[in-house]
Amino acid sequence: MFRRKFSTWTFFLLFFFFFFFFAFSTSSLSQSQSPLVAKKKRMRDKVRNMFYHAYDNYMTYAFPHDELKPLSKTFTNSLGELGNLKLEHLPQDYNGSALTLIESLSSLLIMGNNTEFERAVLWLSENLTFDVDARVNLFECNIRVLGGLVSTHLLASDSSKRLFQGAYKNQLLVLAEDLGKRFLPAFNTPTGLPYAWINLKYGVMENETTETSTSGCGSLILEMGALSKMTGDPRYELAALRALRKLWSMRSSLNLFGTTLDVATGEWIEFSSGIGAGVDSFYEYLLKGHILFGNEDLWGMFHSAYLAVQKYFRYGPWYHEADMRTGRATYWQLTSLQAFWPGLQAINWT
Repeated sequence: MFRRKFSTWTFFLLFFFFFFFFAFSTSSLSQSQSPLVAKKKRMRDKVRNMFYHAYDNYMTYAFPHDELKPLSKTFTNSLGELGNLKLEHLPQDYNGSALTLIESLSSLLIMGNNTEFERAVLWLSENLTFDVDARVNLFECNIRVLGGLVSTHLLASDSSKRLFQGAYKNQLLVLAEDLGKRFLPAFNTPTGLPYAWINLKYGVMENETTETSTSGCGSLILEMGALSKMTGDPRYELAALRALRKLWSMRSSLNLFGTTLDVATGEWIEFSSGIGAGVDSFYEYLLKGHILFGNEDLWGMFHSAYLAVQKYFRYGPWYHEADMRTGRATYWQLTSLQAFWPGLQAINWT
């Protein structure tokens, strides 16, 4: 009897002890975190203000063109002009592809501006066309335009967001599929590796260059794969996968890749590479393609390529470039396009 009472009192004493201990600790923790909470709010508001400073000025001075020139308050149609430096294949009434608007859609939704998001989506569905005589870079157009349309379609068609009240009828997916079809002629090469440049209206231009980069032909699977899943048309995913597998077959015995290659012959042009410009997103798309589609082949490619990078490119906390054939260092410089690597490593470790 005594032992039972002792156990009961012990339980209550321990209960009250831990109750007051955690209550006090939580109160102290909340007070100590309040400056951190305030700082987060200030930073969040600062980011919001920076975004709207850029977005509002783009809409005022540059829309519907691609990008704003902030100093002159004019615009550039960078997507088309990049492949038409003399503007030789751009119609006089060409007004760009509203590129900045497309790239801003997800940010608008994340920031809770559903009204502007809906207005932008409806404008694009009614006004955007790809039936223009414009030579564009396949890689840039894929990651920025096709990627923007596909991801925004996912957001716009999400019933949990309660957007549009029935006004959205997959218009962005229709645009994305139209653009995807215009990409396909670029893959008509002896190797399956796509041309770096494609004319949106006429396909591959006569005497088009056959030189492209590793990232240019190895960073297409996310957007084109997603487009196939959404439309039920396998051509986009198959084209991107064929190019990726051909590129993988061109690796050296060290599992390294060069920077530039010829899509007609499948031969390397530049043998030196690293994790920066010309190669960077190739590694990114291998891992993310595995995560998005559950493709184990992509995981095997990434794992082998990652180990090779760590072995031949890494020097302490830095990464240099090396010759894909020998693994010997070539260029000892840090570039801004290497900055994605820690983020990719974090994804790999989760």
